[in-house]
Amino acid sequence: MALPSSHPLLPSLLAAALLLLPACSDSDTPGNGGNGTSSASGDQRPVILISIDSLRADFVSVYGHKPKFAPDQATMPFLQELADNGVVFENASAASPWTLPSHMTLLTGMNPVEHGVRSRKFSLDKDIELVSDRFQQAGYKTGGFFSAPFLHPAWGFGRGFDVYMPSADYLGTIDAGNALSAAGKSDEVVEIHHQSHTDNETGAQVVDRALAWLEQDKNYEDPFFLFLHFWDPHYDYFPPTEYAEMFHPGYDGDMVGDELMKLDRPISPDEMDHLKALYEAEIRYTDDQIRRLFARLEELGIADDVIVAIVSDHGDEFEEHGNRGHHLTLLEEVMHVPMVISAPGVIDSAKRVEASVSIRDAAPTLMDLAGLPAWTDRSGLSLRPLWEDEDIHREVSLDLLRPAKRMQLVGYRHGMLKGIRDVPKRTFTVYDLVADPGELSPSVGAENADKPFTKAALGFFAIVADSRHQTGLVKETAEITNLLDQVGYAESEAPQYNPESEE
Repeated sequence: MALPSSHPLLPSLLAAALLLLPACSDSDTPGNGGNGTSSASGDQRPVILISIDSLRADFVSVYGHKPKFAPDQATMPFLQELADNGVVFENASAASPWTLPSHMTLLTGMNPVEHGVRSRKFSLDKDIELVSDRFQQAGYKTGGFFSAPFLHPAWGFGRGFDVYMPSADYLGTIDAGNALSAAGKSDEVVEIHHQSHTDNETGAQVVDRALAWLEQDKNYEDPFFLFLHFWDPHYDYFPPTEYAEMFHPGYDGDMVGDELMKLDRPISPDEMDHLKALYEAEIRYTDDQIRRLFARLEELGIADDVIVAIVSDHGDEFEEHGNRGHHLTLLEEVMHVPMVISAPGVIDSAKRVEASVSIRDAAPTLMDLAGLPAWTDRSGLSLRPLWEDEDIHREVSLDLLRPAKRMQLVGYRHGMLKGIRDVPKRTFTVYDLVADPGELSPSVGAENADKPFTKAALGFFAIVADSRHQTGLVKETAEITNLLDQVGYAESEAPQYNPESEE
């Protein structure tokens, strides 16, 4: 059951919240992109970027998933409707198997090594703009609504947003924001992160607060860029009762949704199946909330104008390779994510792209569809050529850095071949995702093996390393780091981390 928040962020506290979480640029900046119109009904169409946390592609009905206990139930029927009028990317990869670096990639169009926020110790360099900056500069109203601790402005999020605010009760408090952005409130940080796992039905909160902003001063009548982050599919799994019943009718066992990450608790196959059903229920609940958002946009008369991208930052493991959760590997259960883009009148209906792509390219694609100038200082590129011209594989970067565990994995995917370099061990593992889709029989060798794919991967790693930007440091006491480690968020970071160790 969700724990109550001490000071819920009611609409009347919006101004105070904005002081806590300020946007980093001026919403009145003259436009330098788009077509210069000022109405959503004109050439500057509304743009929405939606991130669904911890959503793996193979649990999404758009990708063919059939729930075990409810095979006639779709996990994401509304996403299917968008896909029927848009483009589905069959082989989209997350940038990293955890929230912070993957979301920084999503909003900057940069690989994790490129933007540098690979560890919670680092924040984005102040000179790197987000996609929200680009839309704000082009005259769009910009709103961001997040529901996970690691999207807090302390790491560099929030830039370019007129409004950037927490949209879950456990984060939506003045005290919560202070605790997350400043060191020293250890007890509250523990409470915040506990609530981040147990605050139920945050999707409704995200939609309610986003719609409140759109309708305030009739923002929806102007061109707008809206970023929404949905948290519910992230463990723990406590969907509304009717959704749990929908995906596992009549369940009478003892397994509950907070036991996936109790690693000392063995989970039987039947119990794991129930956890998967709860996960499916969380996914369907989130899909229904997105449907509710678009139903209101329909009532406002702008649904057919909206350009939208829906992606995920990573997936979760249900012991496919002996692991639970995420932030552990670069295998497909955490790296293969859904990505669907819809732009009525621009994208012909029901396209599917088979090429290997990355969520790095989602923001550049939205900028392209909106008519904004492309970035020229980063690796992200528009995906439009893949559905309009030729379905050609992109080189994809994968990344996992865990300093405290001396783990550094960098991955390269091109087509259906994937290579993972273990930097400390100096090994290079190759997966053929056609012959071995479960990644059970990889080829492991030395990182300097004389094979074409290995050579291509090592060359790619060198290029990515050369693109690395400077980063800032997030101030955090060793006490808070240790407390976050206890609640499952900071185990990858040592209190004293030397950036030179990445060399």
